Amino acid sequence: MTSHWATIRRHATERATRACGHFRAIGLLGLAGLAGCGGETVSIELAFPSSDSFVRSANARLFVVDVGEDLGACPDLVMQSELGNLTGDVFQSEAVSVCDASVGRLTVPDVDEGLYAFVAAATNEAGQVLLTGCTIADPYVDDHPLQIVLAPTERYRTTYPVGTDPEVCSADDKCLRGCR
Repeated sequence: MTSHWATIRRHATERATRACGHFRAIGLLGLAGLAGCGGETVSIELAFPSSDSFVRSANARLFVVDVGEDLGACPDLVMQSELGNLTGDVFQSEAVSVCDASVGRLTVPDVDEGLYAFVAAATNEAGQVLLTGCTIADPYVDDHPLQIVLAPTERYRTTYPVGTDPEVCSADDKCLRGCR
């Protein structure tokens, strides 16, 4: 029996695997039109804390923030993303299902060379932020994929405290057939 993720890899040339204790969903973010880089595609890996956290999430959104030389910007940006009010020169993607995000349907506009914070937020069906993560990188210099490790927010920890029964729906079921 071929898993959903193997099917995605075969059909969409993407992969999602379990490794190092994280459930990984890999997507491609198109960063086209950069002078001298002509339509390069930058791969982004969203590392969910568990398959349960993936199943409990409905949508993902990506924020791209020019941070200049501020390598310590992530904690503030993650907090802002949880509150829904990132400030400054921010690109915000449309919300897409986590299943769509895992096959590369998050996109960003053209960006120049330089350091950017790539901030991801995963929300439940009500739009409440359950997971956030951030990485700072120059998308044309740093190794790919750019990984964003997602971590539970306070909302996630109060909604699903330690000891909560695991989800009966698998990530495969969620993305192939739905969980309801």
